[in-house]
Amino acid sequence: MVAQSFRMITLSADGEETSYVLSNVQKIVFVNNTMTVNLKNGVADVNDIKRISFAQDFSEIDYSKLRINEVSGVGGDPDKFYELINIGDVDILLKDCKMYYNNDPFNAAYVAPLTWTGCADQVIEAGGLLCLIGRNSNPCSFTTGLTAQRNIKVTLVDPDGNLIDEFTRAKDTEEYAFTDKSFSRIPDGTGPFYFTDPTPCELNGEDATGLVLVPQKPGSGFENPKVESSIFVFPNPVKEYLTVSGVEKGETINLYDLSGGLLQTIPAQENSTKIDVSSLQQGVYVLQIGKQQVKFIKQ
Repeated sequence: MVAQSFRMITLSADGEETSYVLSNVQKIVFVNNTMTVNLKNGVADVNDIKRISFAQDFSEIDYSKLRINEVSGVGGDPDKFYELINIGDVDILLKDCKMYYNNDPFNAAYVAPLTWTGCADQVIEAGGLLCLIGRNSNPCSFTTGLTAQRNIKVTLVDPDGNLIDEFTRAKDTEEYAFTDKSFSRIPDGTGPFYFTDPTPCELNGEDATGLVLVPQKPGSGFENPKVESSIFVFPNPVKEYLTVSGVEKGETINLYDLSGGLLQTIPAQENSTKIDVSSLQQGVYVLQIGKQQVKFIKQ
């Protein structure tokens, strides 16, 4: 008999299913058709159990339900934080999810560094929040600086490198305004970003009355313009697969070496495009999309 390693448990009762990430489960007790699931962050009771199933992977998890909910560069490194929210109805394991922090997002040549990689025990339960508080505060926190006083872009990707969510803050027409404020999504997980007082690990609510929208392109003012993402590539440096976001589906992505030789022509896909660069020699390469160019490093 071959032992199986399971990662998810799904309980079916009265036509409804509830799923739990097993790394967040401490004990399961089943008495008189009632199951009590003891979680690391609470207890859940499921009555009238009809079916119990286990899964060996996380294909059931919809990472699109994972969103950036608040970003705060206020105060010193111990006070700054990122807040993520799960707007779905299934727990999300964050292992190997990644976040990139770009403090020069309108410079196509700038390489955005990796700031966070999800740990094996980081889980956001359905409807819940996760806060990454304090730069380098623990092995599972973020590692790069975070500011409230300049252009920034935060990019969140799933374990396969697919784009999940992005946040951009841009300089207003003249100055950076509200440098003592967080950038908070209202309503939580779905709305645009507003300047608010920092509220780590708390929901932002539904009411944005009187709040000011965060500019998302330089000189746009506080009008809530449509996000016009600059082209973003990750990981950078890259060994095997390069993901390109911010390009409309159907546009042509041309890959050149530094001598100007055309190496590949790739049609952009919806949301993001993954390019196999594993056969390239180590060095610097250029992607050209229309009039825009982005450099990346092949390791």
